[in-house]
Amino acid sequence: MSNTLMLSDDKLFYTLEGESEYIGQPSVFMRLSMCNLRCPGFASPGSPNGCDSYISWSIKNKYTFQQIWDEFFIEQGFADKLNNGAILKYTGGEPLVQQKKLYKFDTFLRIKMVERFRNIDNHGYARMRTDFETNATILPMSQWVPRATFTTSPKLTSNGDPESKTYKPEVLRWHVANFSGFKFVITSDKDIEEIWHKYVEDKEGINVPRNRIWFMPACGSREEHIERAPAVAEYAKAMGVNFSPRLHLLIWDKALKV
Repeated sequence: MSNTLMLSDDKLFYTLEGESEYIGQPSVFMRLSMCNLRCPGFASPGSPNGCDSYISWSIKNKYTFQQIWDEFFIEQGFADKLNNGAILKYTGGEPLVQQKKLYKFDTFLRIKMVERFRNIDNHGYARMRTDFETNATILPMSQWVPRATFTTSPKLTSNGDPESKTYKPEVLRWHVANFSGFKFVITSDKDIEEIWHKYVEDKEGINVPRNRIWFMPACGSREEHIERAPAVAEYAKAMGVNFSPRLHLLIWDKALKV
C-alpha cells in the first residue's frame, strides 16, 4: 500500500526539542523506522546499542496516512499543537530512507491541517513548522525546500560505521547551501580535527559556517552527560562554534519517550 509509513516503537510524541538549534521548543516528534547507519562506536553503559534511539527505530509499525492523522493528530491533539506553533520533527532512525512516501504524507498532512484550521501559507499549504533530523547521507528531494528545514548529524569516524557510508560530500554541500544545522557528537579531540579537515576547512568544498555547527557530548545518561559536557563545551568555545546540551538526559535521564 503506497499511502503507508513504517513508524518506530515511539511512533509520535509531544515533547521539547532536546538538542541544537531549536532546543527547548515545543515539538511533535514523528519517529520513523529504519536507518542506513548503526553507530556502534557510540556504545556506552547508558547506550549499549550505540545509537541512543536504536531500541525504538529498529521496530517497524505500518500505519496508513489516515490512521496517523486519526490516532495521533486528532485523538492525541497533535494537530492542535502544530497549529499553535510546535515544530513537527521528522526523525528516526533516518527519516529520508522513506522520503518519497514521507513527502506524500507531508502533503496529506498539510491538506488536512488546512481543512481543519484554515491557516494557509504562501504556498497554499498549512502554516506549520517542519524540521528533519538526518544523518546527511541521503540527498533530500528539492521539493522539501522551503517546506522544511534540516538539522543534520553527520557521523564521524568515532561512530564506527565505514566512511563510505557516513561521508557524502554532495549531500553535505546541499545542506550548507540550504542553511541546515550541523550537530556533531564529540567523543575526543580527534573528532575536532576530523570535523575541521572534512567539514569546515575541507578539500571537498563543504565549508560549514561555524555559526551553523553545534558540538554535543557523546552520552547515554545524565551521569555521562555531567561528566563529559564540560570538556565538549570548552572545545566549542575554543573553535568558535555552538555548544548544545542533551536536554532530555539532563531533565529526565532518558533519551526516549519523554
